[in-house]
Amino acid sequence: MPKFELDDTIAAIATPIGEGGISVVRLSGPGVCDCLRPFFASSSKETVDSFLPNTIHWGKIRDSSGQVIDQVLVSVFRAPNSYTGQDVLEVSCHGGLAVTKRILGLFLGNGARHAEPGEFTRRAFLAGKIDLAQAEAVLDLIRAKSSRSLELAVRQLEGRLSQRFRKLKDSAMKLLAHMEAYIDFPEEDLEVDVNDGMLAQFTDLKENMRTLLDGFERNQRIREGVLVSIIGKPNAGKSSLFNALLERDRALVSDIPHTTRDHLEEPLEIGGFYLRVRDTAGLISTAEHPLDKLGMIRTLRAVQDSHLLLFVVDGSCPLDDADRHVFKKIPEGKPFIVLINKADLPMKLEEPELALMTRGAALIRVSAQTREGLKELERGISRFLEKETGEEGEQITRLRHKDILEKALRSLEKAEKAFREKTPLEFVTVELREALDVMKELTGEVYSEELLDRIFSEFCIGK
Repeated sequence: MPKFELDDTIAAIATPIGEGGISVVRLSGPGVCDCLRPFFASSSKETVDSFLPNTIHWGKIRDSSGQVIDQVLVSVFRAPNSYTGQDVLEVSCHGGLAVTKRILGLFLGNGARHAEPGEFTRRAFLAGKIDLAQAEAVLDLIRAKSSRSLELAVRQLEGRLSQRFRKLKDSAMKLLAHMEAYIDFPEEDLEVDVNDGMLAQFTDLKENMRTLLDGFERNQRIREGVLVSIIGKPNAGKSSLFNALLERDRALVSDIPHTTRDHLEEPLEIGGFYLRVRDTAGLISTAEHPLDKLGMIRTLRAVQDSHLLLFVVDGSCPLDDADRHVFKKIPEGKPFIVLINKADLPMKLEEPELALMTRGAALIRVSAQTREGLKELERGISRFLEKETGEEGEQITRLRHKDILEKALRSLEKAEKAFREKTPLEFVTVELREALDVMKELTGEVYSEELLDRIFSEFCIGK
């Protein structure tokens, strides 16, 4: 990554490349007016330098020869009350590729440097406008694929997760200060109630850290998506059900067995949750064709990887050994929903027999043709997701946060162990300081350029 400077002016296209109603070219830095001044003529005849903060100005962008490129709106944000903490100008032009690149080229040719990925948000962090956890939330907000993941990102951007991190750090600092007070007065022995109080602080800190860590896997599913695989014997109607859930023909459907040999995966939002729904090859006890064998391997892998399985049986024929074979492949403890498909045809399957095989699991009748039961299925999936991801308070979803908390917890546990063994407090505080220093990385009180490079390289250019 290049070395970042804060005293130069950067520019980039802030909207997706391509055709659209509008495009935005963003500038930030001390020289934004210098970059825009030669090319912009305001309809009000005001000069760029005289524009007041938080105002919008209509006018025309002309190149150096005076040729009009576009009619634009210029939004003005003055330091320090801007996203980056610097002077910021945003030029809103018509959303065409040629016009947007042309306008950006004018600024780059007049002193601006092309921004690196995430550099605007990086400047916001370095200016103290947001902390590092909030900066990560900006990316999560952009990438949110469902209303639940959007909600998580917005709360983190508002600083709620950062507040929880700071409470942890403040508790550790309080405990450290308490111990250092006794180090300064070595002639004083720790009273029993003081000793118990410190142990209680250790316990409280550990419990709060573990609560955050325990929720990581669940809440990461909200951000990354829950994998739901549709499994069953050949011709149970899995692909038809897959298409019905998506409300479009994505999978090839045929009466010929083994039409699906490789799995298909598509995104879907149900109950505000982001799902990755996977159609799989029908499971059989013996696969003779090499492609069928590969299909079985991939289906079994999907069974293992999925968070939830939709076990599909054909309601138009009796339960058979093929259905039993598929059900036996569901690992112990793996959540599943039983679907009796083809409800639009005469029912030949005995529900009590199916309920006995599936250990009393709830059965949902569905029809991919008439869409009967699909709303009930969606409600069943939503209930599962609510149960799996429901957790009060702010939770972590990023691996960086998890790694830091685990490292801090290990140091805290070492400090507590030493304290219980009545090790001199000078040695106990070493581990406690280590835990505290690590926790400062959560919000970016302590950071390295390498860490910032890694985080902001994930951003798009222009944000």
